[in-house]
Amino acid sequence: MALEDARPEREFSLSTMVDVAKRAKVSIATVSRVLSGQQSVAPELTARVMEAVKELEYEPNFTAQNLRRNESRTLVIVTPNITNPYYANIIAGIAKGSQERGYSTFLFNTEGKRKMEEQILDRLKKHQADGAILLAAELGSDWIYEYAKEYPVVQCSEFDPKYPIPRVCVDNYKATQDLMEYLISLGHTRIGTISIENRFHSTATRLQGYKDSLTKAGIAVTDDYIRATQGYTFKMGFASARSLLAQEKRPTALFCVSDMLALGAIAGAREMGFRVPEDVTVVGFDDVEYTTMFHPYITTVVQPCFQIGYTAVELVCGLIQRQEVPMEVELPHQLVVRESSAPIDGHLANFASCVPGC
Repeated sequence: MALEDARPEREFSLSTMVDVAKRAKVSIATVSRVLSGQQSVAPELTARVMEAVKELEYEPNFTAQNLRRNESRTLVIVTPNITNPYYANIIAGIAKGSQERGYSTFLFNTEGKRKMEEQILDRLKKHQADGAILLAAELGSDWIYEYAKEYPVVQCSEFDPKYPIPRVCVDNYKATQDLMEYLISLGHTRIGTISIENRFHSTATRLQGYKDSLTKAGIAVTDDYIRATQGYTFKMGFASARSLLAQEKRPTALFCVSDMLALGAIAGAREMGFRVPEDVTVVGFDDVEYTTMFHPYITTVVQPCFQIGYTAVELVCGLIQRQEVPMEVELPHQLVVRESSAPIDGHLANFASCVPGC
């Protein structure tokens, strides 16, 4: 998806624009359109104008224009946990898109506290920000819709489908099904999952995708194979894996709803004496950088995080310019098979109920 450049027409010094127009041998109006980011100028004329700007070291002054239009040229970015590596590439995409459109960004780490999030969105009311990108909107966030009805607000990655607020995401349900079908194709029927207790749409749909995939394959869904942690941390993945693998009839594969949980699960399995993937397969979700820093490299679902962030900026800038934007932009995911997953063989199938040393 591509929206037109959201930069508004700027207010320039007439004398300087005259100099640029003379050097480029075009009209002042053409200079204005080029420097305002409009797409209606022929590429040849645009190149001539930009060359003249470079030669004359011309710098447009748009401060007065911003004040007159009551604009701040800033966007606020709301994230619940800046330490989560999943958000890093999304934020990089937001930064790139914002810079290209002449916007500054303010990143707020709210730890999921609603009061703080409301204070941040109040900046829209006070004209301290032109738009907002929310990285972790929870289910049931009707209060966000009250802002979105009046101001440019975009949901990025997480969203509540109940409310008509523009969003960019991947199909978490389909991605989970793809991953589960892959595990089942390897012969795994005892598949545990390490999920998380929160109110994110992605969490709910990944858990549902896990359950529905088992049911579709004729495999019983059992609570004994489901663990829900309090956060996306290495330690919680570690503890949950140990709990799952300590069972007499243990899982032979673990589906973790995030790569950080998967990293912890691998460490937990290894401490118990299990080999990954020979004794237990572990897969993740997101494809954060850490997935290929240590062996075994993790089989996971790749989300186009940079593009998710970049697209969120396109959407919010479209709203700022009062353009029609899609209610949902769904970007493609990809299943990447690496070292942490393997078929279950006959020997493992026969002795999967035993922990090492039994």
